[in-house]
Amino acid sequence: MKRFLFFALLILSLNCAFAEVRKPVVAGSFYPANKDELAYQVNKFLLNVPSQEIKGEIVALVVPHAGYPFSGQVAAYAYKQLEGKSYETIILIGASHRLAFDEIAVPAYDTFETPLGRVPVDRDFIRKLTKLSDRIKVNNEPFKQEDNSLEVQLPFLQTVQKDFKIVPIFFGNVSLANCQALAYALNLLIGENTLIIASSDWSHYYPYDLARKLDNKGIEAVVNNDLEGYVKCLAEGETEACGAPAIITTMMLAPALGANKVELLKYANSGDVTDDRSRVVGYAAIVFYHQELFLSAADKKELLRIARRTIESRLAGKKIPQFKPAEGALTENRGAFVTLSEEGKLRGCIGYIQPVKPLYLAVQEMAVEAATGDPRFDPVKRSEFKNIKIEISALSRLKKLKDVAEIEIGRDGLFIVKGNNSGLLLPQVAVEWGWGREEFLKQVCVKAGLPEDAWQAKDAVLYHFTADVFHE
Repeated sequence: MKRFLFFALLILSLNCAFAEVRKPVVAGSFYPANKDELAYQVNKFLLNVPSQEIKGEIVALVVPHAGYPFSGQVAAYAYKQLEGKSYETIILIGASHRLAFDEIAVPAYDTFETPLGRVPVDRDFIRKLTKLSDRIKVNNEPFKQEDNSLEVQLPFLQTVQKDFKIVPIFFGNVSLANCQALAYALNLLIGENTLIIASSDWSHYYPYDLARKLDNKGIEAVVNNDLEGYVKCLAEGETEACGAPAIITTMMLAPALGANKVELLKYANSGDVTDDRSRVVGYAAIVFYHQELFLSAADKKELLRIARRTIESRLAGKKIPQFKPAEGALTENRGAFVTLSEEGKLRGCIGYIQPVKPLYLAVQEMAVEAATGDPRFDPVKRSEFKNIKIEISALSRLKKLKDVAEIEIGRDGLFIVKGNNSGLLLPQVAVEWGWGREEFLKQVCVKAGLPEDAWQAKDAVLYHFTADVFHE
């Protein structure tokens, strides 16, 4: 028995000895190398942030990464929002400043170290991530040589979070294809209690007023969740960000994770700190979050009116009417399905799964598609439209299912993704057909063109959601 214990302890000690630790590179330059001094500085930054409560569930942050004397106070505006919250996994995305390489790099390290201690790397998450795309590869070199982009985030995280793991990711090639690949892979893996941090500074070394103009242009596009506009601004030189691929990936991914609000928490540049406004660097703290949306009776009535008037105009060959609802639930991005029925029988049903458009626009577009573009039916004729009833389903955010026992018939809809196949069934479908939980799972697989038992496959991802359903 003693011999067994001896060898067990020896194996444990060897494992510890060979665990790869990424030592700090910029401690003493970008932030203090002394533990007490570092803790004091980070806490002082956080205390300087005024109360600014985000009324929703935080999905992602954009945070600067310059030296603490320059950007630390701006970064604190983002990290202040994490106090009192708990995340199991934090995904850190940056762009390599020192190495150029084609792939997206993830590390082989087991922990990252700062003067405040060591942070474990989520090795299992990284293993799964590399299997989802041949663009994502294990490569320690960018992390060995990287000067500041991800490392400076760790002391803040160590101060406001406990018992978390990190997934450090570096872009070496600023391509949209890489951003899309990473966003897709992360979407398949991210579960509850996960946070995304995109590390980026903004314009570099312009005069103060020009820097603010460049930064404001890009920040405005991000806050408006205008991915196409942001990419265009970058391409035309109207804005700059050294972490642009991290920001783009976050903008691609955040709506899929339920973010329907984006807010600028703080902007400043180095000229605001040093008073030297001749050559400045811009910094911004931005938060992506999910806020529950509630539709009033008046909202529902207006959406039904929008759907009917839009279809009427389309079938009459007229211009699609434009609507301008007041700011509120109708203007927030939200997934939506429009269902048409005639004498109680389905006549068309199409929708947006993800919150990619303001709700009223999603309803308007899907109303036309349900009437004229559902491949299962002939287009609705103008003469029959008076007999068509309209039903709208305004979707909640999609949430990954941890356990199929969580499914509640009548409350939950299901969405399955497996490889290139996907399928969705609205909550009311299970009730209308009298399905139990197991039959509901089988039928969503059938809807996706998959075998009935595909929901049990290891590479299948199941989501559930609720819907606010109303009809004429």
